[in-house]
Amino acid sequence: MKLGPLSAERLCRKTDPARLPFDSTAQLPPATGPVGQDRAMRALNFGARMKQPGYNIFVSGPRGSGKRSAVKRVLARMAAEIPQAPDWAYVHNFAEPHRPQALRMRAGMGAELKTAMEGFVAGLREVMPRLFTSTLHIDRRTKLEKKFQAAIDAALERLRHAAEAFGFLLVDSDEGVNFVPARDGLALADTEYRALPKTERDRLEARKAKLISLRDAEMRKLVGVRDEIVEQLQVLDREMGEAAIRNLMAPLFERFADVPAIDGFLKAVYQDAVMHCDALQALARGEADDDSEESGVPFHRYQINLIADNGQTQGAPVISLDQPSLSRLVGKVEHVPLLLTTITDYMYVRAGALHAANGGFLLIDALALLQQDVAWDALKRSLRDAVIAIQNLAEATDRSYNVTIQPQPIPLNVKIVLFGEPWLFYRLRELDPEFADWFKIQADFSATADRTNENCTALLRVMSDVSRQDGLRPLDRTGAARMLDEASRNAGDAEKIAVRTSRLADLMREADLFARERQRNFVSGQDVALAVAAKDDRAGRLKAMERELIRRGTMFIDTTGAAVGQVNALTVLSMPGYAFGVPARITAQVRPGPGCVLDIERLAEFSGPSHAKGVHILAGYLNGHYSHIHPLSLSASVAFEQSYGPIDGDSASAAELLAILSAIANVPLRQEIAITGSINQHGVIQPIGGVNEKIEGFFDACLARGLQPGNGVIVPRANLANLMLRDDVVEAARQGRFSVYAIDTINDAIEILTGMTAGMPAQYGAFSAGSFNRLVAERLLYFARPRRLRPIRLDGVLPF
Repeated sequence: MKLGPLSAERLCRKTDPARLPFDSTAQLPPATGPVGQDRAMRALNFGARMKQPGYNIFVSGPRGSGKRSAVKRVLARMAAEIPQAPDWAYVHNFAEPHRPQALRMRAGMGAELKTAMEGFVAGLREVMPRLFTSTLHIDRRTKLEKKFQAAIDAALERLRHAAEAFGFLLVDSDEGVNFVPARDGLALADTEYRALPKTERDRLEARKAKLISLRDAEMRKLVGVRDEIVEQLQVLDREMGEAAIRNLMAPLFERFADVPAIDGFLKAVYQDAVMHCDALQALARGEADDDSEESGVPFHRYQINLIADNGQTQGAPVISLDQPSLSRLVGKVEHVPLLLTTITDYMYVRAGALHAANGGFLLIDALALLQQDVAWDALKRSLRDAVIAIQNLAEATDRSYNVTIQPQPIPLNVKIVLFGEPWLFYRLRELDPEFADWFKIQADFSATADRTNENCTALLRVMSDVSRQDGLRPLDRTGAARMLDEASRNAGDAEKIAVRTSRLADLMREADLFARERQRNFVSGQDVALAVAAKDDRAGRLKAMERELIRRGTMFIDTTGAAVGQVNALTVLSMPGYAFGVPARITAQVRPGPGCVLDIERLAEFSGPSHAKGVHILAGYLNGHYSHIHPLSLSASVAFEQSYGPIDGDSASAAELLAILSAIANVPLRQEIAITGSINQHGVIQPIGGVNEKIEGFFDACLARGLQPGNGVIVPRANLANLMLRDDVVEAARQGRFSVYAIDTINDAIEILTGMTAGMPAQYGAFSAGSFNRLVAERLLYFARPRRLRPIRLDGVLPF
């Protein structure tokens, strides 16, 4: 039965704009989730609900599939139903200053405590100076000062009476209180004193010594009185300072009484403030310069370093970490340069992403995390110990020379969500024994989804979201239909749509440009088509070069006539973000030999393992179909002509077999038709990849050489569902200027390319007379005849 070309309608599945239930995508509601990822979403929901350790999630899928934004939306909805995560703060540890204490508070209380302690410090700074200007303090201090002055006056009066009794006067000099001899109430001059008899002077000196002894005794009494008064003044200041501190802290104790951790911290603050009351008052009097450590004033120790504030979050936090370095992951302790050294304390503790996400979800790019090996180890250690231990990179690598602090580790309760491609997930499971213990859930996103009404609508809703977010024009019916067709072309399957939304979003933006230049309010199918053409043009330099080589005859590709042992195969050249098909000439030579097929590409080390496998299958087919009654006495060589790079895949195995069979039968093959397809040992044509690019590649080659009515391509019938050809290819097929054939077996291809009946094996494996396979069998018999010792005929073995 002669096979005819496929109808134009079979070459591309078009979306009918009239069937779309809207006038533009602006009428569509926002997307609720990723397109066609039900399995991945079930895995994500399961992993998010599991509370046991180790059930963290690895979201795998191709780049640009929208998995990160989709997962973040889903987790945000789930997180809204989870109770708010607690606040965490570091405070001064009064018992061990080098080990800052972590405080856990309910959400919102951290900011409240921070504000309260700032108010407490401000209150101390304000209240302490006012203590010494209050009426109560002035009155009590004045009484004590008068008491001391009265003691001084009484002592001086006693000394004055004693001096007068001994004939001396009490005088006040720069050296202090002293005694001078007197006569008639007047002090003796030095000349008068030296004129006195020696016995009189000795008597006066003895009396003066007694007076000095009495003076020293009185001074000692005054020192005692002074110390007592000073102590009473200090008690006064301390009592008033403690009262002021109690008044300031009373509201704090009352407000946070139900939180034991905060209550304990406030008690420690109160005790420390009371202990340093003198220093606080010295600062208030202007006797200290600042509140530094040297001054002994502890204001800075009463502040709160709030590192996790969840007061404004709704539910649990969902945090994305873009640069997962060690410090960004677990936090760090900063050091401030001071003269020739550096200093730090608990106020220089900085939070990491684990602190921000604690109690919720942390989203990290897996490859970026693995490039930070110290961060990867720190994450596993945090999960294993269930705590966040802050560690600087220098400490992690044992290169730290700074004296630092050791913040108290914080309990960790977080769900880690890693994003990466599937190969990375399986590679990690293979190389890191701990990975499977901590990432038990894989949510695997697919690059494609079934082309159902539900999935198509969901994809258009995503495109509508892109339009709204980027300020683009919405798609009208024709634009939406064309976008769905392009999604199927990107998927390489008429029954699928690509869900790598980043590429489709870029196409939306580019189509919007053409709509704007044409002053249209909506993006039409024509705008989308122009954007696709512009994109192909931008990336099509190599494609244009290949077409030019074919047009100029530099690359030998025949698109007319027939040739023996020569066939046009189809290949795909791929580069990041772009792929196109190119025809390739395959030639074969045969001669008598030991029954082998020589792969020239393999000998030249251009052939990959898949291509080598395909060549071995050819040998299996030849042996299975043509050596029933005699050994295969053939040596065949096959090669891709003008190919000087790596070749892999078995999609050219059908073309290679046809070239060999043509060379054996000496029957020419039509050159205006190219073929692609993989073959098995039974001659069945198997599906291949890139079928659309391959068909379009040969179509472009035919255009370059001048398209003829007989031009066409043979593809496996199993690839019919993948056909989503360009409009110009479909139109050429509709006009009968280009044909696409679908085949099931190699015999179908033989009949199309030779015009002969392929021939089926009859009794004893013989093929029908006049068929192509009969010619192949006769030629192989000719190759084998010198090796036979008895006569044979094609209808079977002659009896003796």
